[in-house]
Amino acid sequence: MRKARLRDVQHRDAIHRELTESVIRRASLRLLLLAAVTSTAALSTVARADDPPQGAAKPRLTRPPEIVQFVEAPYPDSEKAAGRSASVVLEVAISASGAVDSATVVTSAGPAFDAAAVAAVRQFVFRPAEIDERPAPVRIQYRYDFVMKEAAPPPVATFEGVVEARDSKKPLSGVAVNLDGAGNAVTDDKGHFRIENVAPGPHTVALSRSDLPSLQTQETFEAGKKLDAVYDVDVAPPGKPATDDGEDLEIVVAAPKLTKQVASTVVEAEQAQRVAGTQGDVLKVVENLPGVARATAGSGAVVVWGAAPESTPVYVDGVRIPLLYHFGGLRSVIHTDLVQSVELLPGGYGATYGRGLGGLVTVEKRAPASDRLHGSVDLDLLDASASVTGPIADKWRVEGAVRRSHLDWVLDRVTSRDVGEFFPVPKYYDGQAALRYQATPHEWVEVGGLLSSDSLVHTDASSDPSQRKSQTQDLFFDRAWVRYEKTPGDGSQVVVVPWVGQDHSSLVENFGGTPSSLDVHSTSYGLRASRQGPVTPFMTATVGIDLEATSSSVRRAGSITTPPREGDPFIFGEPPSDLVNSDAWTAVLGSAAPYAEGDVALLSDRLHVVPGLRIEPFFSSVNRRSPPQGDNLALGAFGGDVAVEPRLQLRYALTPRVAFKAAYGKYRQAPAATDLSSVFGNPLLEPSSATHWVGGISVDITRTIHGETTVFYSHSDGLAVRNPSATPALAQSLVGNGQGRAYGMQVLLRRELTKGLFGWVAYTLLRSERLDQPGGTWRLFDFDQTHVLTALASYDLGKGFDVGARFRYATGFPRTPVIGNSFDARRGIYDPTLGAYNSVRLPAFVSLDVRFAKRFKIGSTELEAYADVQNVTDRENDEELVYNADYTQKRYIRGLPILPIVGAKWTY
Repeated sequence: MRKARLRDVQHRDAIHRELTESVIRRASLRLLLLAAVTSTAALSTVARADDPPQGAAKPRLTRPPEIVQFVEAPYPDSEKAAGRSASVVLEVAISASGAVDSATVVTSAGPAFDAAAVAAVRQFVFRPAEIDERPAPVRIQYRYDFVMKEAAPPPVATFEGVVEARDSKKPLSGVAVNLDGAGNAVTDDKGHFRIENVAPGPHTVALSRSDLPSLQTQETFEAGKKLDAVYDVDVAPPGKPATDDGEDLEIVVAAPKLTKQVASTVVEAEQAQRVAGTQGDVLKVVENLPGVARATAGSGAVVVWGAAPESTPVYVDGVRIPLLYHFGGLRSVIHTDLVQSVELLPGGYGATYGRGLGGLVTVEKRAPASDRLHGSVDLDLLDASASVTGPIADKWRVEGAVRRSHLDWVLDRVTSRDVGEFFPVPKYYDGQAALRYQATPHEWVEVGGLLSSDSLVHTDASSDPSQRKSQTQDLFFDRAWVRYEKTPGDGSQVVVVPWVGQDHSSLVENFGGTPSSLDVHSTSYGLRASRQGPVTPFMTATVGIDLEATSSSVRRAGSITTPPREGDPFIFGEPPSDLVNSDAWTAVLGSAAPYAEGDVALLSDRLHVVPGLRIEPFFSSVNRRSPPQGDNLALGAFGGDVAVEPRLQLRYALTPRVAFKAAYGKYRQAPAATDLSSVFGNPLLEPSSATHWVGGISVDITRTIHGETTVFYSHSDGLAVRNPSATPALAQSLVGNGQGRAYGMQVLLRRELTKGLFGWVAYTLLRSERLDQPGGTWRLFDFDQTHVLTALASYDLGKGFDVGARFRYATGFPRTPVIGNSFDARRGIYDPTLGAYNSVRLPAFVSLDVRFAKRFKIGSTELEAYADVQNVTDRENDEELVYNADYTQKRYIRGLPILPIVGAKWTY
């Protein structure tokens, strides 16, 4: 983990540059004057009454005039716009007192330049010339040069910090600190070092001492700022040489720098894989962050601040993917060894991203190793995986990973219990690969790709064929991209990422022999290009374009109520409507959004104002505007609009430890392609919109303990909901009349990794509601959870032993109760009579997870054995409410029982 607190350092380069230019100008003038005076036998000296008679000694210049007050001529605007430079030669009459009596043009450069030069020279003050050691009036020729000033070179950065022992926190003296290409330093008796005049951009930091392992990391320096760092390192015991374990230096974050995101939580990979309940999967840590509601068991959905799962997009290095977790939620779709960090922005984020009404998840991939080949092989009860990364030739690096599940095979051999009755067992595989060409230390290009496949079958057996229900879900997607990145060293960064990919999803439900199906084939295209860099010493700016387009081919058949959507009064196990239909359609959706964002540092860097603007033109095209009728040709529909989305973030550091924050933003999201059917949906649906307001306070309680509280409110309009009419108009089964709102607060108390211990407590208090029709009554959102509490910690016991624990509590999901029944003689089944929508809740969810791990050194490799036990108390959490055939009795479907995941990972 990294400690990086950036502070402004006042630079006076501009002042020094002006003084230098003035000295040069005066020296040049003095030489010019001397030459002019000597070449003109007394320099046209004004006749004097006491001139010596003919034959007497001629007057002698004993001191030329010298400028004591220089006035700079304003550069003519008309000439500056044209980029012209020029010189004006003037004859200047200087009195015996040093004042300018007159200035006339000898060699013209044009009226604008001439007038500016004359006006400036008339204000000059000279030390008068002396002839025969007496002040005397003279005439000289003076050339005034107009030169376009070049932009000042970017200021440099300063690197300062402390090196200390990880366990004792004692400062370490005599540690050599090497900053590649920028200088060296050795720590003093207080462990302190300082390196000045560091060029902006990324630099490799290396620490060395006889009792330290080989340590290095990378820091990024900003022009005109100082980087403060605290490096906590392991010191070998006396008499024992340091060992090189091949790991990078671990840096402790004591005070995070001011960031542009007001509500954001970042977790580095090294911490995330040690969290209990994640089975070492870095990206599963998102479930434990503030603002995230607990998802239904086995769903893997990410529900943030009361937004629907599909309203929180996921990006991997700028490439959008359809989901973060495989079906079942047991594993993420990206291998842990390829992940550098994951960031959750629940709302109020800046202009660089859009297309979602809720939060945002961004995954940063780890750069391929440059020193040698590294890799791992991992095997546990869930799946098997392998990864590799490293150089393959000069300037060429490669990385890749594969994974495949086998939980279904394991369960068949360790238990006779049908686990699938309450938790569908997923089958999945995924793979990622990238090839990077490192042209220079600050410029590289990467070609990469990933793929993921999921299959999930859920069967509810029954002796009554009319009550048997099965559901089969499949999803396959792939992505390919090219990423170019350049950091020139002046504090700027250029990133260009074009990408393309395909998605294929299918859902088949069968209730009593009546199937319903939904099949979607999509091809997506994207381009993200941006440039970020300093504009002034107190302002940085980002400009870019974000383009995405998706072409989808959709087929749907079966009951008009299957699959159910949010807002449907759905009872688990309830037979679908016997009204059936079918449709096949194509839809193209997309937008190209230019955006700009600035970060203005004011009040000595205590106040950061981050305005942003995103202009996003949406377009949609559907091949069928109305249901097919006989042999009539299908008429398509095209829609489009332009959304202006202003964003603003503020952060004010009241003290070095206390900061206030606020954010506001407008967001838009296109309708789903599956909602644009002329039979099951509405091909004329428009994008929905949302507004976020965020405020809060963050406090550095100690150097390693950080707390923050955030309050939030979001309101959304134009949500697609079912038409309330029993006989909706043609092609209007859905209407965009829905509204949503969510409000609450979240609290995070976090201890950064020090002395082997890290952890956090995250609590969210939330109310999330929906309004299906104007003038209706607000109701609870299907994923609403009033309270969500997560507390976790992990501790390094030493000698390779790790222990960790996680406690979770969440309010149960709202459900609609059954208050009676009626018999449908036509179909021969009972129909439920429903109470108020979402007026009851499932019981609260409570779970305790633990993790034990032991690392063994085997030569230059490492073997880690671990046991990650979910729900260690074997609590039977109620996950769903179900009824018998006539709805006279109810029961709960229980969640996962105790689930011990035992495995081993070999890293080389």
